[in-house]
Amino acid sequence: MRRLVMPFVVIAAAGIYCGTAGAQCTFGFDAGTPEESRGPAPAKGVRGSMVRAYAACPSYSLHPVNATTESGTDACQPVTPPVLGGGGTTYAYSAKGKCTVQTQAKLLKDCSKAEDAAGNPLGLEARPCHVTFVRSSCKGIVRADGKTLITGAQDDAWELATLSRASLNDPTGGDMTVIDFPVAFTYSTPEDGEMEIDSSSAEALLPLVGANGAALPACTSIEMVSIKIKDPDHNTFAQLGGATVPR
Repeated sequence: MRRLVMPFVVIAAAGIYCGTAGAQCTFGFDAGTPEESRGPAPAKGVRGSMVRAYAACPSYSLHPVNATTESGTDACQPVTPPVLGGGGTTYAYSAKGKCTVQTQAKLLKDCSKAEDAAGNPLGLEARPCHVTFVRSSCKGIVRADGKTLITGAQDDAWELATLSRASLNDPTGGDMTVIDFPVAFTYSTPEDGEMEIDSSSAEALLPLVGANGAALPACTSIEMVSIKIKDPDHNTFAQLGGATVPR
């Protein structure tokens, strides 16, 4: 089973993710919308590539505007990784390096059949629920020398750090949007530059709020506010995006 950690507002979560779905689920529509058409629009999830993260300009205080593009737009040189606590990440992609991430939202008819990544039952209640499955894989990540692939304990503790915004039909309070909450999934121990994650929202919530709370209401919409990969020193390594290189 892939390891994961969740910096989370546990008290808030315990109050939000409990009980069964009620008769609301009308958010996003006005009073004139036919009841059979109300509720969040279904969405499969997010799938994308993670590009190397670089310090912003000019908002990044240690990276002042000192150049302009051909068109005259303010810019910063040199291109620098984001800095946390005085130093940016020392890791990089090799020429063939890449990371991908995928989330998949599913409505399970019977949450008691939900399993962890190792195939073990999570012990959730036998009722419908929302589960977001999270998968990520990386290859070709190298150390500061630009050629040695990350491997073993000395390069361990990489995280996929997400910030999520959930709107849901709370069984007690009705339709509501929860405060943005951070969830960090930990990658497997790197081996020859490769690592992966295979987990879910239910697996992540289980140790925090118990079997009853780990199953999100059947009416749940989750926005991905931010998705980052952080290195073992908690510096941002990559973010969701796209990139090209000349050939």
